[in-house]
Formats: sequence, structure tokens, C-alpha cells
Amino acid sequence: MSATHPWDPWPGCETMAFRNPAGETVTFLMLAGAKARMMPPVHVTTMAVPAGNGSRFLGAAHLERIVAVPVAVPGSITDRDELRRWARVLDPTKGEGQLSVVSGPSAGRLLTCCYDAGLDELEETFPNVNLATLLFRAAWPYWQEGMEQSVVITPGSAVRTWFPFLPLILGASDAFGVFNVTNDGDVPAWPVVTATGPGQDLTVQNLTTGQAWTVAGAIAAGSVVVVDTRPGRKTATLDGSNVFSRLTPTSELWPLAPGLNQVQVSFALTSAASSVAFSWRRQWLAA
Repeated sequence: MSATHPWDPWPGCETMAFRNPAGETVTFLMLAGAKARMMPPVHVTTMAVPAGNGSRFLGAAHLERIVAVPVAVPGSITDRDELRRWARVLDPTKGEGQLSVVSGPSAGRLLTCCYDAGLDELEETFPNVNLATLLFRAAWPYWQEGMEQSVVITPGSAVRTWFPFLPLILGASDAFGVFNVTNDGDVPAWPVVTATGPGQDLTVQNLTTGQAWTVAGAIAAGSVVVVDTRPGRKTATLDGSNVFSRLTPTSELWPLAPGLNQVQVSFALTSAASSVAFSWRRQWLAA
């Protein structure tokens, strides 16, 4: 089966798509020559040894990346309206969107990014199709999975789980549990915790790393606390209002380290209506 237009994705070809914050999407027929999908740039810090040989390694960090995607572009004569739509969808003034792998070896992985360049230098060589290399700038350089991993804890009942959790039974009055999470991504994964009251002193601890945070005080029946640990977010809200000040002074908004993590959740003075949801997305260095 052939594509409707020469710039449409062909069956069996690796395909990517960009979705902007408004939900508008462009799907690309990828050509050979993609760059910077397999490893973000790094910054390595060293210190020279005075009057000695070489240097000493101090640390390294991953930097933002620019991914280059060669694509077939709608013709500037026969498909001018579609080309204009591409420009509207890719417009970075609307904010960051998501570049996703639609089909290929890493289908489902997402990169949060914005369009950086490519259409601005489009050479209008043919009336029905042209070639361009689109550049996407990712301030957060990791590819994430498309679907969240999640576990929901309710008092006095078995925990409802999605891989990789085992059944967990909690006490009726304290919504307390310990469970294992295997983060088989390449880098730490940052969870979002959503707790529905009634309850008091919500505490979530990573027993593997020793880090924990606590939202102190009572949470009324039906009220919802959301603690978002993701970089660039780092928020704590109660029914949409900022309650970051209710985090105890020793709180650390911790990530799931790569490998096995043992997580403990406690939520005192709960009822049958109380629940705690723990969700995260794995992250990788490469698509």
C-alpha cells in the first residue's frame, strides 16, 4: 500500500510525530540521517592537579539536546495549506510539545521539546514534495515512556497494581504499605503522588535511598493532595492551592533510582474513602 501523498509515512518506515500543547499533531515520514537521538550531550568537570600529571574527575551532567529529524515536507505548490498547518503546529511560541516515536524499534517513547529550526530554511525545489531537517530542542534531554506506571493504595483492601508490583494489604486506619518498584530506565524517574482524604501526615519514603517527604497536617474528606516531584514542577497542592509550606523542613522530593527501590507510604487517620496513587514514567538516554 502506498501513501496518499509523497510526504506521508510509508508502512514499515520509522515514523515520528510532534504534538503541540494544544493537541495538534504532525506525523513525519523520516528519512535517513537523524542525529542526536541516541545520547544527550554531556558536560564533564575535571580539576587539574597542581604540578602533577593529568586531572581529577569531579563529575558529569547531561545537557539539553537538539534532535535533528530529516523529513519529507508537503509541497509548497500542491499542498501549501498543509505546509502552513505544519508551521502552525510546530510554532514554539505555543510552548513545549512532545516528539514521539510512532513506529520503529522504540515505539511509544516521548521527548518533551519544542521546534527549533528547519522550516525557516526550506528550499522549495519541487511543487509536490520537498526535503527538510527539522530541529527539536529538548531542555529535559531524556526520552520517556508514553504510559505511566501506577499503583493505587486503598486502606483495608488489596492494592490495585500495574507492573511491577506485588499485592499489598493495608491497615484500615493508617493506609500504610511497603512495596518494591523496579525502575529499569537509564536514569532516575520522578513520581507524582496523589492522595485523597480523609487522612493526616502523608509520608512517602524511598527506603532504598533513605529520602522522604511529609505533607504535615490533616487532609479533609474528599480533598486531594498532589505532590509532583518532577524537575521543573516540584509542587505540592491541596485542591489546586499551593501547600508547599506544609512540607516538613527535612522533606526531599526524591526520585526512583535506577534498579530496585523499596517505597513506603503512610497516611494516618484514614477512612474507606481514602486512597494514595503513586505514578511515574521511566526515562532513557536514547530513543
